[in-house]
Amino acid sequence: MAYQKVMSLSALPELEPKKVSMDETDILLIRKGDEVFALEATCPHSGAPLEKGALCEGKLICPWHKSVFTIEEGALCEPPSLRALKRYPVKVEEGAIWLDPKALPGAAALDKVDDTQAIVVLGSGAGGSAALKALREKGYSGRLIVVEREKQAPYDRTVLSKFVPQGDMSIDEVPSLLDDDFYKKQKVERITGNVEELDVKKHQLRLEDGTVVPYRKLLLATGGIPQRPDLPGKALLGIEVLRSWEQAAAIMAVVEQKQRLVIIGNNFIGMEVAAAFRKQDIDITVIAKHDLPFEKQFGKDLASFFRRRHEQKGVKFIEGEPASFDGDRHVSAVVLKDGRRIDADVVLLATGVMPATDFIHELPLNKDGSLTVDESMSAGHDIFAIGDIATFPLNGHPTRIEHWRVAQQHGRVAAGVMAGLDEKYDSVPFFWTQHYGVRYEYLGHAEKWDDIDIIGSPDKDDFVALFGLKDKLMAVVGTGRMRTTGTLLIKMGEPLTMDDARRIVKEVKEPKS
Repeated sequence: MAYQKVMSLSALPELEPKKVSMDETDILLIRKGDEVFALEATCPHSGAPLEKGALCEGKLICPWHKSVFTIEEGALCEPPSLRALKRYPVKVEEGAIWLDPKALPGAAALDKVDDTQAIVVLGSGAGGSAALKALREKGYSGRLIVVEREKQAPYDRTVLSKFVPQGDMSIDEVPSLLDDDFYKKQKVERITGNVEELDVKKHQLRLEDGTVVPYRKLLLATGGIPQRPDLPGKALLGIEVLRSWEQAAAIMAVVEQKQRLVIIGNNFIGMEVAAAFRKQDIDITVIAKHDLPFEKQFGKDLASFFRRRHEQKGVKFIEGEPASFDGDRHVSAVVLKDGRRIDADVVLLATGVMPATDFIHELPLNKDGSLTVDESMSAGHDIFAIGDIATFPLNGHPTRIEHWRVAQQHGRVAAGVMAGLDEKYDSVPFFWTQHYGVRYEYLGHAEKWDDIDIIGSPDKDDFVALFGLKDKLMAVVGTGRMRTTGTLLIKMGEPLTMDDARRIVKEVKEPKS
């Protein structure tokens, strides 16, 4: 090993991540007592600078999207990263820190598959991809098959409403979640096709082309299907939904030509698309039944801020409900229930999703189409369900959350259980939304609250909002406080009072920009 002296031990503050560069390689150093750990300096998920992240209870938390790694080994604890951090040889001698800029070897390729009965993963979106990676990481060496209906899969769907519409990323640059090398090295078999039926008794899937895929255990990660309101004119050209790569490509092609977009619904997808297209000066009108976006999730004060921010950027809002769509082959207007006509060249239906479970007939489905699972993500009968299609226990209450990172958390838990480990979902839910270059984070899950404490200024993009119920912290919304939210994410693993949360907000020191 070619060690090089990089600094004195005393120059590295304890539990304060510091980036150093050696031979054009950035390495993160973390000191704990007289020990020093050397890790990859950027998050594998999307390149966040980990020196700006939080250190809490032996964990390193990514500042942007809250991947969590152990300090000592760089092991992955929480997604959205799908792999651990690279480690570098490091030693302390005579009060100095020595580093080798050549990373230690990572996970080895799988030599052989030792089981003839397969674990099958249906869907390789956020949750499915996380499960595929975790199955091998957690020691499963048997046959592993993934069935996916999209030929472009697996890819990062979050960029379809954020970076692609604003022109920062072309549709052909949408990043893959798992590259071809992973499938080859880890001996994962891939099948492309639509599932027609799940036969629980026979332990098999039947595809539309007649292919039968038997399984020993099955992970259902089919996600959600965008809903199209059953209104007159719904089949007109130019009325789009956004969930897939192909749908995003279709919207981009038409909007860039027409330069005017009407969005039905002010949910997260709808408002992210509105913000992204405004960067390209597209004319945007949002039609929604309720006038404040995100009021159900964030409360009236923050919802009013988001409405104000979008209006300042040129988004027009119309309160109302669509009754029909007008046009000759191609949509030309949205007609509201009160008779108003809103001119439209393109319409995006941001009207929510339903669980993609229409092929399931032998398992009980909830009214919303989801499957009820236990804390191990098991739906019974050697079947596991995750993500948008799973109603799971959260703090003792049946809950369904339609967010990227939650699906990944589910996927890792299910993978561990299918690999023979004793795991359960005990994570803190997290999601992020982006508007006009500002990323807003949401920690926890609050369906109701009796106290909101907004610390800082939303208008200055620097705040933390604490949501409490009976003095217990239920959820956090924030931006501009990367280490604070990272610390809260770890601390919320155990119950926190509102005063506990206020103290953390006051004590955490954010990195210098």
